[in-house]
Amino acid sequence: MNRTEADRCYTWDLSSLFASQEAFDEQLKCSEEQLAALRSRKDHISDTIETYIQFLEDQERFERGLENLYVYAKMCTDVEPTDMQNQQNLAHASNLMQKAQLDLTFVSLELIRHADTIREYLKEERCRDFRYPMEELFRTIPHRLSDEMEQLMSEVQEIASVPDETFQSIRLTFDDVEVDGKKEFLNGATYHEFLRNRDVRVRRQAFEHYFKEYGKLENAFANLLIGNAKGQVLNARTRHFDSALAASLFADGVDVSLYDKILYMGNEKYIHFLHAFFAMKKQVLDIEEFHVYDIALDLEPATDVRYTIDECRTILKKALGVLGDDYIEGIDRAFAERWIDFYPSKEKRTGAYSWGTYDSNPYILMNFTGSYDSLSTLAHELGHSMHSYYSNRHNRPMLANYQIFVAEVASTVNEILLNRYLLDTSTDKAYRRYILSNLMEQFVGTCYRQPMFAQFEKDLHQWIEERRPISSKTITDRCLQLNRQYFGDAVIVDDLQKYGFYYVPHFYYNFYVYKYTLGMAVAISFAKEILQGNAAPYRTFLTKGGSEAPVDELRSAGVDPLSDKVYDDAFTFFAQTMHEFRSLLDQ
Repeated sequence: MNRTEADRCYTWDLSSLFASQEAFDEQLKCSEEQLAALRSRKDHISDTIETYIQFLEDQERFERGLENLYVYAKMCTDVEPTDMQNQQNLAHASNLMQKAQLDLTFVSLELIRHADTIREYLKEERCRDFRYPMEELFRTIPHRLSDEMEQLMSEVQEIASVPDETFQSIRLTFDDVEVDGKKEFLNGATYHEFLRNRDVRVRRQAFEHYFKEYGKLENAFANLLIGNAKGQVLNARTRHFDSALAASLFADGVDVSLYDKILYMGNEKYIHFLHAFFAMKKQVLDIEEFHVYDIALDLEPATDVRYTIDECRTILKKALGVLGDDYIEGIDRAFAERWIDFYPSKEKRTGAYSWGTYDSNPYILMNFTGSYDSLSTLAHELGHSMHSYYSNRHNRPMLANYQIFVAEVASTVNEILLNRYLLDTSTDKAYRRYILSNLMEQFVGTCYRQPMFAQFEKDLHQWIEERRPISSKTITDRCLQLNRQYFGDAVIVDDLQKYGFYYVPHFYYNFYVYKYTLGMAVAISFAKEILQGNAAPYRTFLTKGGSEAPVDELRSAGVDPLSDKVYDDAFTFFAQTMHEFRSLLDQ
């Protein structure tokens, strides 16, 4: 459908950002002037405590306005990309953002040069809000270089982004897949749909046609992976980190032991639960030879239950009611104030996200179809939005944004609470099995698949740090080995699976996938407490934003991501879910 055909109440209202083009233009001009003013104060930030406070507050004000410009322009283009005014606004906002990054590079360097003076300022109560951001900046001092070297490393990092940019630019062409005597188009999006086809010939053909193309370019993909890892290793060595992994984890305030713990839990201690899951899936699907191209089949056929938007709202209010009255008031506001752009339209981007600014509503873009997946996606994105809602209400702008390290916690908590509600309120065994199967698949993808990926990331960087020769064969051999350990005896790992690491986008930037596992495990811990009637610690966590180190935020809410218990409980949750599913099969 065209966007103009959608009911207005089901489209988002971006007026909390800008009510008119004139307001956007005015803010653009104001932000340009603010940037010039900030730039003019170079070398004078910390002359006095007054100049220091004034600069940080003015910088905060500038960044707040700039974020409003960029987010508004980008969100407008996400729903109406061909509108020339939207494109022009985005170009102006992007250009100003790039200019600001260059013009304000002096700020952190200058603050570090005067660290001793600023530490004295921070003892004053009026500087209390600046303490955590400054602590985080000063924590980088042992890994800082001279101004000249910092400039050089900045240029090196631009080069280091080439592997990811190159990977994103590659457009492979795949042979068609024959379905019911007709040839159908194969690409990255349709591939996973083909793998869910009940005809084994379709699944096998899609798998073979897909990975055959990656095999043709295996040396190119290998060089991109190696090039990216070499860039990370160079950066770590130059900045005096023990390893590329340690350098990556530094920003989150954790060390290698947490990363290794997650790998151990998923890849070793609890791998038997995963193998039992695949064995059960093979049995339920009644497939004698269970191949890697069979694992995407639905364990339970998709439910034909459909939901209207109003029904989703009612369900979510009941499912999330355990989080408190004001949380539900926030959900009501999301619908009443048009935070959500629901329906797909001709030019609208695919997928879903939650986004906004300190000054705006925490908006949601989705492509609602009325399916269970739409209901689950809405719960997920509302988790993000309510996290932002509470963070912004309780913190000033510089302390409001939560880090990626904890970003998926609130969204996953909402999904778990929703699924628990659906399970507890339904008597339909097939429907309950479907919900449980989705829970298990989500867990497998998050808490098992990601640690397997994370192990490969660690291996690749270690090989480079040890100056070992690496070829495509080195990578593909390790891919097969890890996949066979992952799937166990129930699944036949076909040879073409050796190219399975080349199409994972996260491998072309820097140690990220472990955070998915951490987010899921932490969310399960929170959900367990919430369902037992203790939502207060979680509610406190939602208000923290970026005011503390992520680990400290979680610990203060009663969940320690460095403890074994969080992961023991998460994998036990998976085993219990599998048991609940089996019990329904036997009834």
